[in-house]
Amino acid sequence: FTGTSYDTAISNGVDMNVRFDFDPAECCSDCNCDTVCYVQIVRVFDLEDGIYLYASSEKADRATDDGWYIDRIAGRIWGYYGRNNDGSFAAYLQPGSNTVDAILNDSPRRGETDEWMPIWWQAVSVPVCIDEGSDCVNNALGYYFWSWIVETNGAVPDPIHGIAWKPLEEHFNDAVDKWNIQAPGLGKNNFPTFTQL
Repeated sequence: FTGTSYDTAISNGVDMNVRFDFDPAECCSDCNCDTVCYVQIVRVFDLEDGIYLYASSEKADRATDDGWYIDRIAGRIWGYYGRNNDGSFAAYLQPGSNTVDAILNDSPRRGETDEWMPIWWQAVSVPVCIDEGSDCVNNALGYYFWSWIVETNGAVPDPIHGIAWKPLEEHFNDAVDKWNIQAPGLGKNNFPTFTQL
């Protein structure tokens, strides 16, 4: 993980990337995967009012009781981070494999207004195998937590990050379920059932 805080007079955020080097042996497996990408869940917590905030009603409608939702921009039919509607990936997501790191780039921003100060913006980036020919297809391969805080005065300290902890994998599963409930009505594709490698 690398991340740099972003703080201007009109918006706050972070520029980051997370790289995942898939080594099946670390999970007591010998499977190969030629396409590792990410599913990302996020939530924004209002530190003053103790509520979750959402940038759109679509995201609010697919949020779990704990505020987590699948992080996708409007109009995309795939829930995989950075996946275009034609199945390719945007420049900010480099799929990986057993030999190439999967790299997720993100630059979340929020306006410097009362609604977005003070907040704690949180994400869990989950590398997954989507190689249909792999023995570990639809396996979640890891979980990485990263976040940034906007203080009451608008300052943004360095990002907080680290290997995710329990029960974040359960929040991930809940967010996937919420996506799958919402997706058909919006013309989006459902996720498969993910299992942990």
